[in-house]
Amino acid sequence: MPDKWPLANGNWSNAANWNGGTKPVAGDDVYADSRTLNVDESFDVSTLRTTQRSGGTIGGTFVFNTAGVTGTVTSANPLVPGATNMVQITATTGTVTLSLGGSVTSGAFFIMLLHSGNCNFNLIGTNFNGFQSGGISGTTCISKTSAGTITITGNLNGGATGSGGTGNNRALLSTSGNTVVIGNVVGGSTNNSGNRAIEQSAGTLTVTGNVTGGQGANSNQGINFSGTLLTVTGTILGGTASAAIDSSAPINNINGNVTAGTIHAIGSISANIINVTGTVTASASAPAISMTNANGQVYLNGNMVNNNGKMAIFAPIVWLDTTGTTSAAFFTSGGVARTLYSADTVPNTPAANNVRSGTIYGAGNSLVGTIVMPTAANVRNGVTYDNVTVGTALFTTSLFLTELSSSTVPVAVRMQNLCTPMILGELMEAYKR
Repeated sequence: MPDKWPLANGNWSNAANWNGGTKPVAGDDVYADSRTLNVDESFDVSTLRTTQRSGGTIGGTFVFNTAGVTGTVTSANPLVPGATNMVQITATTGTVTLSLGGSVTSGAFFIMLLHSGNCNFNLIGTNFNGFQSGGISGTTCISKTSAGTITITGNLNGGATGSGGTGNNRALLSTSGNTVVIGNVVGGSTNNSGNRAIEQSAGTLTVTGNVTGGQGANSNQGINFSGTLLTVTGTILGGTASAAIDSSAPINNINGNVTAGTIHAIGSISANIINVTGTVTASASAPAISMTNANGQVYLNGNMVNNNGKMAIFAPIVWLDTTGTTSAAFFTSGGVARTLYSADTVPNTPAANNVRSGTIYGAGNSLVGTIVMPTAANVRNGVTYDNVTVGTALFTTSLFLTELSSSTVPVAVRMQNLCTPMILGELMEAYKR
């Protein structure tokens, strides 16, 4: 793997500005060598580095300033940091793509990837991590300060501050524009706070993947969000010390099961709305959703599972979907589970058209039967119907003749209605006698 480096500040496309007079190719390790290198064309290399090469200088920056370029960095350790912000996305229009063959962890005292242009930025990799060891604080792996949309394909993990640090090591810190994440999100760890996977204060955030709360301190969340709209499709799981999601967004749409850990899975102190489609389950120590604002609302399309008296949803206002929410598991004071069902979902409850008309039945006596049954006087004598009722109707020749002569219906129609095969048989028997 040959080493390549620029001879001066300049454009990637300028072959004369590279050592040896040739541009980097696949398999090369590319050093910034303290230069600012403008990436104005697509490339494919093994690594990008701001570390010091033999005979070179530490530092430098790779600046993606041209719309439409794609950088492909194939190594499992694709970005090797030395000093200063390493990769900057400054293009003002179009889309820039950076595809990485592995994972990236934030460096000490600088940003690994800075999205500061108003272009859209597609970032692809395995994992993007906050700083993971040592007494370092306030680092960021990905920083977003522009109006464009960043789409991250890969997992985001909060940092793990070591002894002497104060926390705030984030995988993603976004202060502008919209964010899309395709991958799992996991809060950080250690007793130092702020080691969040995602901290976003503006725009929208859409996550397709599972979100898990962190460990150690109560602000090592998977997501800390104060933008305009949060949408998550995936499982939400509270951590041992931090929520999976703390949000003050006006609207939060959660499509997936929400389960408490040692602490709640979703928390809010704002007067916002949390829409959940999925099963919400408390733990023995925490609700799955904790909404402490008096005007906050939770809309549930799914079932609730409380845990030994701990409510799955702790909120002043809870709305249930009319069809999707069918049961809630509670507990008696003796710790015995008891599931309450909506009237139309109680196990083995018959449909209304299988219950005698006017009969009130079901949970809360909220269902009424609709099937119409004949009276005993209209069923042949001795014939059992409706399971237990016996008919009392008797047929005689005199009754037949009376009906035939007294009705206002034409004779042909009366004969058709009255002379069923059974009745004709009886008439014949009567005639023989």
